[in-house]
Amino acid sequence: MPSYDLIIIGAGISGMTAALGAKKAGIKDILVIERGNIVGGLINQCIHNGFGEKFLGTKVTGPEYIDFIEDELEKTDIKLLLNTDVLDVSRDKTVTYVNSNEGVKEVTAGAIIFSMGAIEKYAGYVKIPTNGLTGIFTVGEAHRQINLEGYMPGKNTIIVAKNKWGFILARRLIIEGGKVEAVILDNDFNNITDMEINNIIDGFDIPIIENSEVVEVQGIARINKVRIMNLKTNETIEKECDSLLLTVGFVPENDILNKLKVNMNSETQGPEINGYQTSIDGIFACGNIIYGEAALHMDETDGIDCGIKAADYIKKYIY
Repeated sequence: MPSYDLIIIGAGISGMTAALGAKKAGIKDILVIERGNIVGGLINQCIHNGFGEKFLGTKVTGPEYIDFIEDELEKTDIKLLLNTDVLDVSRDKTVTYVNSNEGVKEVTAGAIIFSMGAIEKYAGYVKIPTNGLTGIFTVGEAHRQINLEGYMPGKNTIIVAKNKWGFILARRLIIEGGKVEAVILDNDFNNITDMEINNIIDGFDIPIIENSEVVEVQGIARINKVRIMNLKTNETIEKECDSLLLTVGFVPENDILNKLKVNMNSETQGPEINGYQTSIDGIFACGNIIYGEAALHMDETDGIDCGIKAADYIKKYIY
């Protein structure tokens, strides 16, 4: 018999709800492995309302949603390992992990769910060097700094945005007393705006520069100025700032999946799935790892459905 009926890698919202879904479907021995020191993943830094309607009947902030799911987990006997890195996963469902308490350990599973999420990664959006000056961050890094660590990336900021997250950040900076010099879009604002974005910026005087991109950053140790080019006219302007926040790619954490030779979706860069099962029998995936950048436009999680699918597999082939 395997060490666990089900092992879930990643304790973000999708991983936690997958565990709940599998437990409620009758799975007994479940292990959740998380490399961080807290559960919840990226939603910890999302303090705006917009999460949990599927479970709570109303939208709440990311931390409130995490608290609810964590409370539900604590009512079960699901085992959770924090500060634990997964080193390897084999096709026979052996998981090798390491942490400070156990060292390197191997465990086996009847089924595995990958729920490691996605990470920010420079992926062709940024055409300027970003490693020579301080004050240049990704949008996600800036969200984390403000909402989790409690400090501002700068006092006079320019944001390169492609979706609602840039505008949410702009609003947050203003609320905290900072100044947003401009939000720069490489397209028409009307091409990306919707009711949600309009509600985000309503009442906040956020300057928007359309059809433009940052083509040069200036400064000595820290950024103090950028040059912005209009993509239609090629005209340039300069704006002073002490921080530049960049929207970059949001790429699934798929290193282990690639090593397993799981069939991958070339568009999302995540695994191809059928009923949440990957191309390898008994190995499932859910959450941001299967959606990539599309996840940035989603509020709800599919974890509980994935957990139920994995439970069906375990009851059919393991029990």
